Amino acid sequence: MASLGRAWHGFRQLSWTDRGLAGRAWVLLFLAATGLRMMGFRRTQAAVGSIEPDAHGRRDLTEAMVVARIVHAAANHHVLQPSCLARSMVLVRMLRLRGLDAELRIGVAKPHGRFTAHAWVEHAGVALAEPSPPSGSYGPFDEAWLTR
Repeated sequence: MASLGRAWHGFRQLSWTDRGLAGRAWVLLFLAATGLRMMGFRRTQAAVGSIEPDAHGRRDLTEAMVVARIVHAAANHHVLQPSCLARSMVLVRMLRLRGLDAELRIGVAKPHGRFTAHAWVEHAGVALAEPSPPSGSYGPFDEAWLTR
């Protein structure tokens, strides 16, 4: 219960604009998490409304990090506990809606003979909201496969 109180206190500290961003992120996280379970990647990506990448997307690492922090906070306090893929799909959408450069990355690894996968978002080559750069740990999927 203390965690909920801290979350509420943190939410109240946000500006009205950032509260709106957190609310939109929470709804999109719900759609992405349930969609991935029920419809798969491609249909969920269409439902969440992935915005096509803009070749001239703005590069503003500070703004991108703020958006990433809010999306990941919404995911951390979400009832569905969205996967890294759901979080990343939503973050890409939110960044692109703001005209910011954003790339969805999905990588695979096989540590100790066990297959694992991870999704993350990069802005201007920087992995957002990641404790360490995942590109060193995961081999990337072909980007063209994601858009087919």
